[in-house]
Amino acid sequence: MSTPRPHSPADLALAPVLIELERNLARLRDSDDIGLAFALDLNDDEIYYHNPADRAGRVAKFATREVELHGWSVTPTADLYGLAVGHGEYMVSLMLGKRLVDYVERGAGRPDA
Repeated sequence: MSTPRPHSPADLALAPVLIELERNLARLRDSDDIGLAFALDLNDDEIYYHNPADRAGRVAKFATREVELHGWSVTPTADLYGLAVGHGEYMVSLMLGKRLVDYVERGAGRPDA
């Protein structure tokens, strides 16, 4: 199996996109108050996110804020433990980490979140 080569400008932009997404996720992971970080950056409220799928979407929204995606899409992975970054036939998964998975499963302000 040969190493895939970039075929488009979007393919060449993958590394910078992943780095920016990871930086945003790190900011969220390192926050003293995840709920407040979401509220301030997204200008929304926890009450709008009723279940794990909604909260995983909120994490994706936070991760992509102010990131030029260059045609890459970002969605929660099927298990809600990461973000799927895709373009054409390519897909890369970014792990959320325990703290963000706990948020997705339980919400902000709950034990272990």
